[in-house]
Amino acid sequence: KGSLVNEDHLRFDFSHFARVTDDEIRKIEQLVNERIRQNIPVVITEMPKEEAMKLGAMALFGEKYGDVVRVVVMDKNYSVELCGGTHVGHTGELGIFKISAESAVAAGVRRIEALCGMAAESYLQEKLDLINKLKEILKNPKDVQKSIESLQEENASLSKHLESMEARHLVAVRKEILAKDEIIDGVNFIGAIVEVSGVEALKKLCFDLKNSVRDHLAVLCVNLGGKPYVAIGISDTVVAAKGLDAGKLIKEVVAPLINGGGGGQKTLATAGGQEAGNLQQVIGEIRKILKG
Repeated sequence: KGSLVNEDHLRFDFSHFARVTDDEIRKIEQLVNERIRQNIPVVITEMPKEEAMKLGAMALFGEKYGDVVRVVVMDKNYSVELCGGTHVGHTGELGIFKISAESAVAAGVRRIEALCGMAAESYLQEKLDLINKLKEILKNPKDVQKSIESLQEENASLSKHLESMEARHLVAVRKEILAKDEIIDGVNFIGAIVEVSGVEALKKLCFDLKNSVRDHLAVLCVNLGGKPYVAIGISDTVVAAKGLDAGKLIKEVVAPLINGGGGGQKTLATAGGQEAGNLQQVIGEIRKILKG
């Protein structure tokens, strides 16, 4: 389906129904490298196209050929092809063949990219250098794969532990902010700057407040390393009775104050920004709107 060969690399596009597996790639490399080691002479001749086709020359579909064609033979029982480009004198000059990538380029068409000679050596050396760097980072274990798998297991365990701690922390934060609840025009208003891990935790707090307090509007903020995040949660009853919209408040009131952007639904919306010094003002402005 197309190809490219230059001094740096080659690519070869071909019809295929699925991804070329690692095992198949390995077999292709073994086959090509075997032919390279055989140092087969590359014979180039010119002959009438009809004669070349009788010889079994492979012609690329879509290519236009004249009456006289250039035939490249690398063992007549292995590779006979019509080609106008230059070639090595013997296959051994290629040194080594290494596939560097395999991908899809269209429906039913796959692409292989590969390297030969010094380029292939450099590619392999880069991979070895990377492995050595990883070994060094991992304190030179005897089994790198086992060491990485152990780290993955440890990370998964720590992540679960962290999630459990975060859940307990959010329960404590929810109790703390509920204690600051104030009634404004018949609405339970909760405005607070809290210490949580991020915007997802803010959203969870807003969501959990639905089960803890009725007819409420909550403005929860967090400062993470100088980056402000805000979440506004409004109960359905307040949205209906007061005509408030959390997404609209985020865009029109919150975003300008924190030099950021955001959005969401009428009952829950979030924003992130660059100016963390105005979070108290954010809470104050939403309080003013609620007071009318």
